[in-house]
Amino acid sequence: MIARTNSRCSSKPPRTSQLRYPSPRAPKKSIRRARLQKARRAIACTCLCVSLSASQEIEYRTLPELIDAGSQALVRGDFHHAAHAFNSIRHNYAAEPIWLEGELPAKILPLAGFASHKANLQSEAIVALESYLENYAAEQDSQIFARYTLASSLLLNEQTAEARQAFAELRKLAGKSPFRDLASLREAQLSEPTRAIEILQEVVAAPNSQRLATYARLRLIQLQLESENVEEARIHLLNTTWPETSMPELATLTFLATQVADQLIDENPSEALEAYRLVSPKALLIDAQERRINQLQERYRNLAPALRTEQSMWSEQFRQSIQQLQFQLETLRDSPDYGPGIDLRKARCFARLNRPLEAWILLQPIAISQNPLAREAHLEWISNARSMRAWNQAARIAQSFLSAYPEDKDIPQILLWIALSQIEQENYSEAIQSLRALVEREPAPDIAAAAHYYQGYCYFRLKDSLLAIAAFQECQGAAPDTPVAQQALIWTGICHFTTNQLEKAIASFVAIQQNPQARFLHPEALFREATCYFALGELERAYTLSETWLENYKLHPREADLYFLQGDILSEQNKVDAAIAAYAAVETDDAELEFLALEKRCELLLYTNRNEQARRLLTAYRSKQAVSPLHIGAYTQLLAQCLPIHVAQEELAKAVNNYGNNPQAKGIVELIHQLESPPELPEAPSPLASRILVAAIHAHRAAGEQTPAKLKALQLASRFKIEDLPPEALAEAGFALNEIESLEAPPYFFRILQTYPESYYTSKALLGLAQHHRNRSSFQEALAYLLQVPEDDIDTLSLKLDLETMLEQHLSAEKTASAILIDPQAKPSHKAKALQALGHVAQQNGRNQEAYAYYQRIFTLYRGETDQVAEAYLKCIQILESDKRFEDAQQVASEFLAQNDMQKHPSYQDVQDRFERTAVELPATAKPAAL
Repeated sequence: MIARTNSRCSSKPPRTSQLRYPSPRAPKKSIRRARLQKARRAIACTCLCVSLSASQEIEYRTLPELIDAGSQALVRGDFHHAAHAFNSIRHNYAAEPIWLEGELPAKILPLAGFASHKANLQSEAIVALESYLENYAAEQDSQIFARYTLASSLLLNEQTAEARQAFAELRKLAGKSPFRDLASLREAQLSEPTRAIEILQEVVAAPNSQRLATYARLRLIQLQLESENVEEARIHLLNTTWPETSMPELATLTFLATQVADQLIDENPSEALEAYRLVSPKALLIDAQERRINQLQERYRNLAPALRTEQSMWSEQFRQSIQQLQFQLETLRDSPDYGPGIDLRKARCFARLNRPLEAWILLQPIAISQNPLAREAHLEWISNARSMRAWNQAARIAQSFLSAYPEDKDIPQILLWIALSQIEQENYSEAIQSLRALVEREPAPDIAAAAHYYQGYCYFRLKDSLLAIAAFQECQGAAPDTPVAQQALIWTGICHFTTNQLEKAIASFVAIQQNPQARFLHPEALFREATCYFALGELERAYTLSETWLENYKLHPREADLYFLQGDILSEQNKVDAAIAAYAAVETDDAELEFLALEKRCELLLYTNRNEQARRLLTAYRSKQAVSPLHIGAYTQLLAQCLPIHVAQEELAKAVNNYGNNPQAKGIVELIHQLESPPELPEAPSPLASRILVAAIHAHRAAGEQTPAKLKALQLASRFKIEDLPPEALAEAGFALNEIESLEAPPYFFRILQTYPESYYTSKALLGLAQHHRNRSSFQEALAYLLQVPEDDIDTLSLKLDLETMLEQHLSAEKTASAILIDPQAKPSHKAKALQALGHVAQQNGRNQEAYAYYQRIFTLYRGETDQVAEAYLKCIQILESDKRFEDAQQVASEFLAQNDMQKHPSYQDVQDRFERTAVELPATAKPAAL
């Protein structure tokens, strides 16, 4: 058997007939000697067999049996037995003619190499495949497959350099075959990053396999990220459309897109958003993996029955692949869902791109969920609502955060956000309450300082300068070295300025300029210091400071305001040409300031009879841009002064016709007044018709015709739709309805506040609402509206004083009365009322002597105000009686009773009764003569 199957394993030469059958002539040999030789041969044979068995097993199977065994092993996926069979053929027949002269090596060596490779016998695989490639490879496809397997075996055998070289050779040989891309990927895997990137770029640029190109592109992005070359990674990710991708590339793309987007989100949110859109949801990955497994299983079921010997090598590959994919699927199912995290990042991109609505849509479901990211999303949801200026919603969302996380470390920040939302809605009192709640939690110094700062701002807006200053000082004490503390000091100076405490304001602004840490506020502080000196009338000092400002802070945003201030200073100094030059230097994007500078400049030119120059300026302004409806009244009046009368009338009429029906236009009524022939009142209601009616109302009032004025004002409410009325007509209609205490008045005032919030008539609307509530005895509501008036005029102050007196808010009433006494617009009736209020407050606080002095000033200075004078006399008599100064009370009563104009006043009888009662208290020698 040994001789038949493997001649190299025989320990003795073949027997010949002579040896088998000895000649009779052969000499006889000693039996003992023959036995000894036989034993020696047996020992030699045993030694040879042992030696051979040390290097290989003795193979008893025939060549057909080995081929059959190897093929069947491949079919079963038993690569170890297949390798043993094919390698036995290679080892045992390498010197035989059938091997040397036939096609057996070309058939067996690739199988031996592949089976050894799969059986992890890499050395055997390398020998077999190298032998095949050197001596027997003919067909290119077989050669490509053998080279790929050889390179893979070299890699697994830790011969990295040789493997890389083998893959490189295969890449050059493979041509248009997908193996070229596969070899490129393997070569790139074994190369240093720079060379790997070059190889992968070649694959991506000219792929032979779209799927391998996708894998190369993914690997290229990964290498760029590892090299911290984010821009190149972004280009490869986003600049080319991705083909329809399946697993596992879909999962890899999801992972890499997330990495690239995370790198881009801060600097390039738009590109980051595009990258996040390439991230597939977890459910999609699971579905793709299930489809991949099903497809592989279906393919295997279809192929398995028909697999030939040369195809059976893939059977085990199918089985292992399916097992691996199923394991990956279970791992994917068990992993946490990354979807909310991606949505949160997308929302941040939308927020940074000023697309808050999309951000809101993504943030809300996360914030109200049980996801670990809910808290973070809730905070960003609040911030997003604030960026949308949806203040009510922002406050509501913030309140829900307080309910969900009552002990959260960011509660102070949330309370601050709530307060800021309330401030934006001008709910200053509510904001103060939120800020107080914040301070009570004893937050970090920076948050506490911000809380005090915004409290001060709220008090300032509520016109309570004392509390505002106190809050700003608290801010400085909470965090003295922070920027917000320096800003609080600026606001302290502004509070002093608005209450006419100019020296204190200057001290605040100088303190800022002396603080190196407040360098960013130095220009603002110096500008405001100059403004204070201008208000004090110290024009030289104000001008010097303005020049210092220009020397140090050129190109600052306040530069235009500074030149405007210089123009005002020089104008007050009657330096007309210098003032004109200063106004001309005002260059700004602020349309309001630009027009004001032009207006001031033209007024000075007209004052110095340079009408033509003023006309050229106004004409050039109109040729450069359309005149705003907000400025048309002032512009046309200036232009009319520059023109001959008939041309001026044409300009006035043109402005009235062109802008009269624009509800936003200002000054139209004043232009109508200047027309020599006022336009006829149109029959059809329109904004222009209402303005013509308002002009007629003003003319009646100027002529003292109050009744026609009231009737025409009521026509505005009866003839016109509220939507057609401009603000001046809305105000007239509302006040006329207030006079008859109509419940229809408030809508007219609310229309002004909602449609024309920045107009001059906003204050009028708030005053009208306050009057309406005063008429209905809702004094608190009335006072609340008055406190919102931006600038107090004399009518506002007068009504405010009445309300504060009725509500016994003595401190506020004193301040309001004092403001009335120094108001240049105050009439004697206003001042008499203010003195009356001051006397009342002093009397209520037991300061009778001070009260007497206030009352005495009324009937001394304002005798024409009969009601206030009579009330003042009566109060003085009461004070003197309470002090038991009956003789003085008799004298004051006598003075009152002696006035003829008081004899019909309701107080006359009361004073006369008091005169008679006090006479009883006088000594006999001091009895007055009968009246």
